[in-house]
Amino acid sequence: MSQATLRIGQLAKQLNTTTKTLRFYEDIGLFTSIARSDAGYRLYDAKSINQARLVLQLRRLGLTLKELNELLNSKDTRSFRQRVTSLMDEKLRDTDENLVVLQGRRDDLAARHQALLSTPRDRVADCICDAFLSPCTCANEQSTK
Repeated sequence: MSQATLRIGQLAKQLNTTTKTLRFYEDIGLFTSIARSDAGYRLYDAKSINQARLVLQLRRLGLTLKELNELLNSKDTRSFRQRVTSLMDEKLRDTDENLVVLQGRRDDLAARHQALLSTPRDRVADCICDAFLSPCTCANEQSTK
């Protein structure tokens, strides 16, 4: 084994990931090892190490496996940087939309929580009608019991 070649365990340690992750990404074609040792270990040279590093970094940016595969195997004539930038633009738009939805949910939950905290003390102890922002029906149920 040459000095510039790493085994999968060494590569995983260097890239702060697991051998399982590296095997999976290699099995689905996101990067390749150059050979196998006599003992069957996967071997990686500088080029395959850089490919693996790129895949892991792109995953950490939030790219899905499908997006990664399309990006790495694209026939698009734009530069790699332009394609990554375009994909990140999409991710930012999606994230902004998700934040708006989550903020709306949070505001709704906060309003319901506040309404529940403001429930009059003379209500039945188990009444949570105010959390539903609807008129209380507990008094009707209590009188029929």
